[in-house]
Amino acid sequence: MTGTLSAFGQEQNWTLFQAVKDINSFGGIPLSNGSHALVNLVVLNDASDPTTASTNLATLVSSDHATAILGELGGVQDSTAQAFASQNKIPYIGPVYISAYKNSSNAASNWIFAPFQNETNEAHVFLNWFYSLDPPTTCHGVTIAFFGEGDPAALYNNQAGEAYARYLGYTVCTCSNLQFTPGDSSGMTSFIQAAKSAGAEAVYGLPLPPDAVLMATTAKQLDYVPKAWLLTRGTAVAPFAITSIGGIGNESQGFTTSFPWDPSVPYHGDLLNHVINNSQIVNEYFAAFGHPPTLEGVYYTEALIAADAIDAAGNLSNTAIRQALLSGTFQTPMGTVNFTPGGQWMQSQEYILLMQWQNRYVPGLGITPTLQILQPRVINTTSYEYYPFSYFTNATNQKTIGCPC
Repeated sequence: MTGTLSAFGQEQNWTLFQAVKDINSFGGIPLSNGSHALVNLVVLNDASDPTTASTNLATLVSSDHATAILGELGGVQDSTAQAFASQNKIPYIGPVYISAYKNSSNAASNWIFAPFQNETNEAHVFLNWFYSLDPPTTCHGVTIAFFGEGDPAALYNNQAGEAYARYLGYTVCTCSNLQFTPGDSSGMTSFIQAAKSAGAEAVYGLPLPPDAVLMATTAKQLDYVPKAWLLTRGTAVAPFAITSIGGIGNESQGFTTSFPWDPSVPYHGDLLNHVINNSQIVNEYFAAFGHPPTLEGVYYTEALIAADAIDAAGNLSNTAIRQALLSGTFQTPMGTVNFTPGGQWMQSQEYILLMQWQNRYVPGLGITPTLQILQPRVINTTSYEYYPFSYFTNATNQKTIGCPC
């Protein structure tokens, strides 16, 4: 709820309470003995700190006797939660980037289930798009700078990105900084200066929300204009772009990002045999906060999957719930979700979104930066994309290329 990941935690907190309210309004979760389990949601603030997160997890099990844990968005907590769930044999459902149990050979110890994209999905959607626009050739080498704070999610993401970039023939810049200290303005200046000096044509990484803003403002100050920003996490949240909540406003136009959900996706969830339209939960959030959500559908999906798995299990046994998670098919605001034995979302590559900040008219807000979907093209929300990147001055001098829809 506080700290470097608070932009995600506050939205998640509100969404989970909405989902639990819906579950209980349906009479709770039906069990095989004929009773219905009403849900009590307990939330503890880890302040984006892994030590506090570990203490909180223990409290949720020992004091609150949690049946399942719904986890926060990835960061330093990913590895903490992963180890805890395995050791305590408690189902943990959340947007976790990494899993030690991805391979079926060692998946028997897995208790984490991640309805979320993974680092390989991000590498492919970003770099395939960039490759279609700026491929390296024998007479034109292309350098990409990589950035990360050093937390496990960022490190795994960058490892996958660097490997795929090299596979495509790109050069990984020696200026890359994968151990950035969050909030370090001098460190950001050094990184941007080095990327500019190296002629890096794209920047790839997972900046935390405050560092995404810091990166954009520093690059503008130093007149660094890469052809593309290939950044997720911090650039995919409303606080990155919307001025009234700390964002950079029109300067966000042209930044690409990637997440598995957006307010405009045409999906619906099936929660205890009740249809939950994506537009319904988005409208509820907008009415409460006056701006679009970032990952509300992901957070709602956590609660939906937990409730439907308990319904399928018919009881509150940890092993029965785990088996229901492994064998179930879940219709969610993110699309269809099945899990691998290692707890990964099987359809994540199919549903991953490539998005770009573009100025649009939003009812109640006027002209404001909004995320527009570039891919998958069957659900895209824009007919053009900004490339190569250039800083905003007005709508007429932006370079655009047609979207091959």
